[in-house]
Amino acid sequence: MATIPKLIRKLGKEAYNLYIVGGYIRDRILNREAKDYDFVVQEDAEKIAKLAAEKLGGTFVPFMAEKGTYRVAVGDEILDFTNLRGEDIYIDLAHRDFTMNAMAIKLTDYFEFEYIIDPFGGMMDIKNRKIKHVGVMTFKEDPLRALRAVRFAATYKFDIDEGTKAKIREEAALIKQVAPERIMNEIFIILKEKNSHKYLRMMEDLKLMENIFEEVAKMKEVGKCYYHLTNAWIHSLKTVEEYENIINSMRFPKDVYDIVSEYLDRKLSSDNKVKDIIKLGALFHDIGKPESIYIDTENRVHFYNHETKGAEIVKKIASRMKMPKKESSLLKKLVLYHMKPLMYYVNGGPTNKSLFRFFSELKDDSIAILLLSQADFTATRLNLGKEEEIPKFTDYITKLLKRYVEFKETEKPLLSPLDIIINFDVKDGKKLGQILYEIRKNRFYGEIQDKEDAVEFVKERMKIEKI
Repeated sequence: MATIPKLIRKLGKEAYNLYIVGGYIRDRILNREAKDYDFVVQEDAEKIAKLAAEKLGGTFVPFMAEKGTYRVAVGDEILDFTNLRGEDIYIDLAHRDFTMNAMAIKLTDYFEFEYIIDPFGGMMDIKNRKIKHVGVMTFKEDPLRALRAVRFAATYKFDIDEGTKAKIREEAALIKQVAPERIMNEIFIILKEKNSHKYLRMMEDLKLMENIFEEVAKMKEVGKCYYHLTNAWIHSLKTVEEYENIINSMRFPKDVYDIVSEYLDRKLSSDNKVKDIIKLGALFHDIGKPESIYIDTENRVHFYNHETKGAEIVKKIASRMKMPKKESSLLKKLVLYHMKPLMYYVNGGPTNKSLFRFFSELKDDSIAILLLSQADFTATRLNLGKEEEIPKFTDYITKLLKRYVEFKETEKPLLSPLDIIINFDVKDGKKLGQILYEIRKNRFYGEIQDKEDAVEFVKERMKIEKI
């Protein structure tokens, strides 16, 4: 907040040509910290931005210069300077998205909130926790605003005005005109919310989902079968909800809790965390079902290998939506492997061999697959009215997570490569790697407990080789 008084002092008489607008005012009214500042300049935003950068020791960036917007970065604060749209500030505010963002105040009056210019009742809408569009052209001017309405609802826990909802539904198809990167940025922000399933359902209600992801329409047409009473899309939304219930409560033993929480909070290629991308995986885990439907001779519906087809589809979605590489890779993995834990379960549980192979292939992402499987199973059984089956499967997943903790322990070798080279005269690199791998595998199986066991294991192996 000290930036504003400093800017007023440094700009001198030029400060009288500036208005603070939008989010800064909204956040001040809500008593939220604001690090981004939007200024409207009556004359020459580029000149004022360069002057601000010089006076504040910031960095000038010609951000969206074609639209008359210039950015100054000062530490972790962002100051955007934009030329006035129209003849006066009232016309400028009429082009903004929502009433809560369509307020302004003279920079020199910023301490005096009674001087806020509020032609569309933004302060009252903030008080009533309502998101209301400013005018009839709101979504035509920038269709992303429809998705931003949902994002603001998620971030501020506001309700969207019924008239605004109707307008979004009416013009939902316009979202197809928006660059995919901008769309995904808003969706990733929504997914960061603890109960993002509410806002994904809001996107569905506002007809945004099917216009962003064309595959959703097909998911609504299939899915009902012996194991599912609803279509694949309704089930997928429920799976997101159940996944969030799992990670919001985190009812795991401490050793499992520690490894799971660290993994879920891990950042990927941007500010997106693993736990948020799993939500996207839950949303699309059954996306391959429309392409995999099979009806047998008894008229039963099956979706054989839908996970394989689904992985191909989400790979295309990730490419189309310009998702970062790490997020794309995890999303594909979630869809491809989401059936694996259930398949083990219905066949009596995994063997040591299959589980070691599963963990070795997926590494820490095994955690994501197991949590998604639990959410998927829970959503399915709740829908079927078979809640009594959920605790047993939950215990099964917890046991597999504990086995993964044990698997991680085997990463700490009982014997070093140097131990084996010196004590057993192993010089071939491939053979050395194979011995280390076998020690780790047998340790996971429970057949090697300590260093002495490991030494004996290598001795026996070397004896067999000499025979």
